[in-house]
Amino acid sequence: MAGLRATGKSELAEQLATRMKAVLVQVDALEEAIIGAGIWRNEATTTAAYDAAAAVARANLRNGLDVIVDAANYKAETRALWVGLADELHVDHMFLVTTCSDQAEHQRRIEHHRANGDGSQVTWEQVIERNMKTAFWGDEPRLAIDTSKGLDVDHVMALVASFASDNQPVRISKGPRRGARRAQA
Repeated sequence: MAGLRATGKSELAEQLATRMKAVLVQVDALEEAIIGAGIWRNEATTTAAYDAAAAVARANLRNGLDVIVDAANYKAETRALWVGLADELHVDHMFLVTTCSDQAEHQRRIEHHRANGDGSQVTWEQVIERNMKTAFWGDEPRLAIDTSKGLDVDHVMALVASFASDNQPVRISKGPRRGARRAQA
């Protein structure tokens, strides 16, 4: 998963994980646990949360389970982490990038979004700043999902299944699939 806050990323990740019977790894939950243990919120806690998520994903992928990682993935380095993990374990991967094309709706969602574990609230200005810092996408396989009018999880499931099928692969981006096998549950 990838996308700005309040674009439906976590909701979609949870619904997909339930339907696919996949392991759901939430980077925000790991970061909140690290902070809850008394470590100050900073770049290092975010890095630690991504590293912990990668370790959990690796263990589950090695056991043949499908994994959905719920994370912002706005930096090229974090996306490279997942691409590298998939390459290491010879499993297919793709990013579902959630967007909200209706700016007023996105701003409304931010204003009503749940607070962080420490009680702080993300502002619309912070979301705009994060969007400006989002690294351009390379050749990572990805599918953009506009959630401005809600989620059609059945449609997303069909797209994911089509991508995973060896018989009818879907070209999500210009990047080639690497001939990897898909982890089976």
